[in-house]
Amino acid sequence: MKKYIVILIMVLMASCKDEKRPSNQTSERENIANESIPPGDIQEERDAVQTEKEDPKKVTAINGRYRKMIDDKPAEDCSCNCIDVDFDAATEWCIVKDKVYITARSVKTGENTADLFFVAASRDEDPDRQLPWEDFDTDTPVATLEFNPDGSADLDWIGFSTDGQVATDYAIYGKKTLEGTYKKD
Repeated sequence: MKKYIVILIMVLMASCKDEKRPSNQTSERENIANESIPPGDIQEERDAVQTEKEDPKKVTAINGRYRKMIDDKPAEDCSCNCIDVDFDAATEWCIVKDKVYITARSVKTGENTADLFFVAASRDEDPDRQLPWEDFDTDTPVATLEFNPDGSADLDWIGFSTDGQVATDYAIYGKKTLEGTYKKD
């Protein structure tokens, strides 16, 4: 009889342990999950996904036409006040208002930056002007562009170069006309 009582007590104790086991198993599962991905890493992953979706510094589409900002307003006419950024084809750029135009190519240099390279003289309305177009480098940037999340772009005119050095005699060409902030149309 003592045997039966001892067995009965053991069975009761075992059944009590079985009732507690699901909560222990859950704890073990949680421990395993927590061991494989520490809580800090989960938060970092969530932050990275949110940052990727909401990164205020990221600019999406930068190809297109931009209008120069004059007194905090977009220029009304595009005659020498607009630039076309196209990474697939060279475009025409006005470097002296309504008089001198060049063909230039845009090359993306970073997620939000690009360089502008002189390709050739497009047209010059003054036949007496003698610029040494054939001497200007086509592999040295004449300007840099920085694209902003608000749809604007800042253009910094560097100038034409000859043999890798800025041609100071021609540095004014493009500076007054092109340099500034532009808003995407």
